[in-house]
Amino acid sequence: MKKRRIMALLLSACMAVGTLGTGTAAFAEENRGGVGDGPYKESPLVHELVESGELPAIEERLPEEPAVVEVDEIGIYGGTYVGAAFGPSTGQVDTEGLRFQSILTIEKDLKTFKPNLIQSYEINDEYTEFTLHLRKGMKWSNGDPFTTEDWMFWYNDILMNTDINSSVDAVYCSNGTPMTYEAPDEYTLVIKFTEPNPAFEITMARYSTNIIRTFFAPKAYLSKWHKSYNEDADALAKEEGYESWILCFKAHLDNSQAQTDCEAPDVYPWVLDRIDSNGNKFFARNPYYHVVDQEGNQLPYIDEQEALIVQDKDVRALKLISGEIHAAGENPLPVSDYTMLKENEANGDYAVYLFENTRGSDCAFTFNITDQDPNLREIFSNVKFRQAMSYALDRNTINETLYYGKGTVRQATASADCSFMKDEFENAFIEYDVDKANALLDECGYEWNSAHTVRLMPNGEEFNLVLETIEEFIPMSEMACEYWTAVGIKVTLKQVERSYYLERGIANERDMQAFTMDSVGEFNLSGAAFSRLRPGNAYDDLEFMRAYKDWWDSDGAQGEQPPEEIDQLRNDCLRFGTMSAADEEYASLGESILQRVSDQCWFIGVTVSPRLVIISNRLGNTPTEGTFANDYNFWKPYRGDTWYFKY
Repeated sequence: MKKRRIMALLLSACMAVGTLGTGTAAFAEENRGGVGDGPYKESPLVHELVESGELPAIEERLPEEPAVVEVDEIGIYGGTYVGAAFGPSTGQVDTEGLRFQSILTIEKDLKTFKPNLIQSYEINDEYTEFTLHLRKGMKWSNGDPFTTEDWMFWYNDILMNTDINSSVDAVYCSNGTPMTYEAPDEYTLVIKFTEPNPAFEITMARYSTNIIRTFFAPKAYLSKWHKSYNEDADALAKEEGYESWILCFKAHLDNSQAQTDCEAPDVYPWVLDRIDSNGNKFFARNPYYHVVDQEGNQLPYIDEQEALIVQDKDVRALKLISGEIHAAGENPLPVSDYTMLKENEANGDYAVYLFENTRGSDCAFTFNITDQDPNLREIFSNVKFRQAMSYALDRNTINETLYYGKGTVRQATASADCSFMKDEFENAFIEYDVDKANALLDECGYEWNSAHTVRLMPNGEEFNLVLETIEEFIPMSEMACEYWTAVGIKVTLKQVERSYYLERGIANERDMQAFTMDSVGEFNLSGAAFSRLRPGNAYDDLEFMRAYKDWWDSDGAQGEQPPEEIDQLRNDCLRFGTMSAADEEYASLGESILQRVSDQCWFIGVTVSPRLVIISNRLGNTPTEGTFANDYNFWKPYRGDTWYFKY
């Protein structure tokens, strides 16, 4: 244990707050000072280290004004929480989601934001300047000071360093122009945008971690691997087995599910402590964690996390029933397993819940319109082909078979609660109509072979497309392949390991893919410039125009220049990201974007079903209802740092 405000008060509310005064709108946490009736309290495990002189006293470890969370139940310290991991670098939401920290919290109501990693913040009237006030005395998990030096280091040497980060994500931009950082002192940071960015509050609450971290990084720890700070960084990288300082630096920087550096400090409630020979990861409590409950008890209550690698969902289910795993929300957790999991509640001493889901589709299919094979590119770029493939799917049968009718049949688009959603977008090309599908394929010129068993591509070869996906989407993909084969488009299903699947997407090597359509709730459409629906931003899991994405990301130096209409759609998505719900063009532009995405039928969806959530009865301060979705970082609104073992 060594180092160990839906849409920001609904975006419209954000705008309302901004007009209350003639100066900036200010947001601050209640000043609690010394919390509770007595001194701060800590885990016995940590207290032992204080007594032995290995750690300073808690008053020296906490910031001058810690973040305070009002818990339903004052918890008990101790225990190891175990969640499943479907691999060493992916499929670990059930532990990672409890660790997530952002500049602002997303509260359980999914509407309210509160300062978390900062003490307070102000926004100017134009929404172009956000002034953040850090918590004085806050520290990294290894005891290093957490100051604006770490924020400037991340901005200058990571985000804006093209060797490490080839392009700046839209969430850090206003209409494509990156934000700037200024640090007047070690606890004040000013973030500026060239155009209004009212959705930036969402970004501050939503964005937690990825390969380049977010907003800040531990400068004192990481500098020795960075060429700008160590002229021998290449030699050091080679000593560690990396070809370049860039790869080495990225490895030490990474605090995602793929993290391997067990010494890297963080601001999470638990930080990576060790990885065993089987690849299981153990996360120890952070003795410098900046949060306390209303009685002054430093969080988290639970001492340790374990990300336990399991082979598949069935093994995970067995470990839930045996009590070896304490919670599950990470897919695959299909509704088809609901009855089995419910029948075993007593055996596993857990409860099964159905949470809301903001996905656009539980599973979506895309075709690579920039495929390296010119024959496939011609086929996939034909909108009539994509429409035909959508008409060929019997979604009602899929829903009854896989989801016991609990899913909602719809096309893959923004989530149903989006304020500018129209029925026509959700229902576009979703009726099961084999005649329409065949007629469209005939129009495309894809004739049947002589035996009338499969259609022929323009080059005369029989259709035999390869659909790549991961375990979670196999059942739906199997049924989809059968329906497509029935209209003469033979599709072979290929299941691959998740990290390899993502690598192939980045390399533009997949022809067809199946993955979830998430991150499309209005919250995320606003905060991330239409998120996954923005051309070139389908993420590596559903990416279907990678060559265009490479062109955009490199300012035309790589990839292929996209057609004008696709480029315009992307620009409109970026412009949408600078608006608030109070903007008179907000709804009309949002609707226009959804209309164009719908017309193109780039994403073929099937259903959206409730989200299964399973939580051990041994755990306290856990949710019994709510929304479990990537839009809100899954577990994050439910404060994993406040969970505790009752017995």
